Amino acid sequence: MKSAIGTFGQVLASATLLTLGACAGGGEDGDASASASATQGSDTEASGTDTGASSFGETEMGDDGGEPPPPNADVDELCDAGDEAWVKRAIPMIAGRKPEGIREVRLLVSMIEQIDAAGGDGREEVARGLADGDRYIERWYDFFFEQLRINRIEVKANYGCYGTRTSAAQSGDLAAFIRDNDAAGTSFGASFSLRDVIESSLRLDDITPAYRADLFARMARPLTGANVSQMELEIVRRANYGEIFETAYLGRRIGCLECHNSEDSVTYNPDPALNHHWAIPGSFERAVYGDPKGRPEAELFAAFRWGGFVTDNGPRPWGMSGACGGFINDHSGDLLGDPGYLGGPLPDAPQLFDVDPKYRQGLTSLADQGLVLGPEMAVDPDDALAFLLAANIVNHVWQEAMGYPLTLANSFPRNAKQREILQELTELFIAERYSVRELVVAIATHPYFNQDAPDACGLTSPYHLDPVWEPFASTASDPNARGNSVGDRIQRYSAWVLIDSAAQSMWWARPQRLGEMGAPAAYSFLRDQGIFVKDALPGFNGVDFSSLLSWEERIAAGDDPKLQGACTGPLGGECASFEWIELMLTDGAAQGLTIRDVAVAIKDRLITEPEIYSEAEEEAIEGIIGAKLDLKITAVNAGTLEAGARRFAGLLLNTPQFMLAGVPSRDQDPAADPKIVVAGTDTASLCEALAPALLAGWSWSCDGGGVKVDKK
Repeated sequence: MKSAIGTFGQVLASATLLTLGACAGGGEDGDASASASATQGSDTEASGTDTGASSFGETEMGDDGGEPPPPNADVDELCDAGDEAWVKRAIPMIAGRKPEGIREVRLLVSMIEQIDAAGGDGREEVARGLADGDRYIERWYDFFFEQLRINRIEVKANYGCYGTRTSAAQSGDLAAFIRDNDAAGTSFGASFSLRDVIESSLRLDDITPAYRADLFARMARPLTGANVSQMELEIVRRANYGEIFETAYLGRRIGCLECHNSEDSVTYNPDPALNHHWAIPGSFERAVYGDPKGRPEAELFAAFRWGGFVTDNGPRPWGMSGACGGFINDHSGDLLGDPGYLGGPLPDAPQLFDVDPKYRQGLTSLADQGLVLGPEMAVDPDDALAFLLAANIVNHVWQEAMGYPLTLANSFPRNAKQREILQELTELFIAERYSVRELVVAIATHPYFNQDAPDACGLTSPYHLDPVWEPFASTASDPNARGNSVGDRIQRYSAWVLIDSAAQSMWWARPQRLGEMGAPAAYSFLRDQGIFVKDALPGFNGVDFSSLLSWEERIAAGDDPKLQGACTGPLGGECASFEWIELMLTDGAAQGLTIRDVAVAIKDRLITEPEIYSEAEEEAIEGIIGAKLDLKITAVNAGTLEAGARRFAGLLLNTPQFMLAGVPSRDQDPAADPKIVVAGTDTASLCEALAPALLAGWSWSCDGGGVKVDKK
């Protein structure tokens, strides 16, 4: 750790200069460096969804025991940051990587402008194009792998089921078969893994088959124990599966329902100005649990029995791989004898073959006709299960994009704007038949996604938005601070996006996702950065001293961290034979360029800011690289220069500009665009790689100057 701590001091000092320089030159807002601590926390923290209707409840006296002040009226003013900022935000969110540099940003901006001029919606079409192809599939596969709480290590890890890929993953046919059939008594006709199902669901663009199939697959690797009876072990296993089900599917915890449910809450007030419980209309808990305040956990968890249900040689749902478990489709062998209840009473000795048809029916019914409310907000039980799942997925995808959920830890929105967004997106997600692609596009084009600092638009208040990210702002003692500012949205990129962005930018191997015989390579690094690895280590999306030190130790030197996963290279091209930084230095030397051009190219590649803003920044860069910026590349020893260039790259990988989302850099001056352009990252190559997906349905042509888009 000695080298990491030494580098840490250098990073702090130099990053400060770089950030100050950026501000002085109109670059990224320096305040971003002090923001971002959106910790995801455990299964019970900030991971709920919404559902329910607020109509009944007790008078609320505020979160601190006193009556809160009313929220500021008419707080919502919009300040769009422009197309360049939108592209810088959209690429990491949708594709899980940083832009390839300012040339890719300008290319996508040009597409947006030309589509708009032709009468289309440029941002929407570019967003939909980014939400396509293998890189998009990989990015959201990682996301849903974690949302399903799949263990990567120890007794519950199951490489044979969750790490093995077959040809079934290559299309949406597998997912369509699961969507259209019950788990019992049907067979896809070829063995498949849950790895296949998740990918196939994304290719079908209906994520629900992955959730239905995972209900069974996770049972194949239960918790184990010693010195306990089979009945005691069965209780623990049911509780483990049931709690994951509550978190990943229902977005509800029985322990919270006594105080917060769709029909009643201790934070409800009939006065909208004082109300802090805004639930989507519908008596969802009554439909699912039989009572809005829930029911004994043993009755909910009875459907997740392991004893007498899981076997090595039993029927396999939809014909899945034996590594994902075999199951006994009858109602015998129950060790505990607890009555089961989930959307109504379950048969004696219940099991998951009783639950899956409920989800199939509810998901189909919702997609066909939407949510239908009966008298007194009654909801069909199957529809309620499906709606809670849909809202939970929407809430988590919003949180991935924006850094913060639309609910509190009690699973309900705290204000009207949060409910409005959650309800609208959930209804869209259902209407689009659970399309992750359309959900991601809707979030990327939401007005709040691309907000700028208020001074850029001359707004009347720095807190110009409804309190969506930091909902407790509505009770601030200062009436002018009861909204949110764009600064409230700043957060660290989620761990996979951050790690994959570093790998793609430098053309290093991405991390291994799941080890074949044990923990994945670089397991401790993944754990320290907030990747979900097991139930007891559920991951996080914040910044702390330990995670920063771990990141530095692995990344700050600018050397390949050997993460042993999939290779990287130019977009649309083969895996690179050399690292980007090696090729950049070679190309720059061949062109007779300077160390300044090297520094500009590295800044552009990693933080999309090719400009050097001040003399102070120049001096800092010279100290890090170890050479004057005006020297020719060929005038410096090649090994010494490469080491210095890697140090500079490593430093930038540790800066707020690289690690934090929410406030992109200001629009860049085209005159500062880098002169060194590695093959595959030039404008023409990027256009040829991106245009087929981004301009689907349009006529287009690419050349070194950019893209020309013709009418459809």
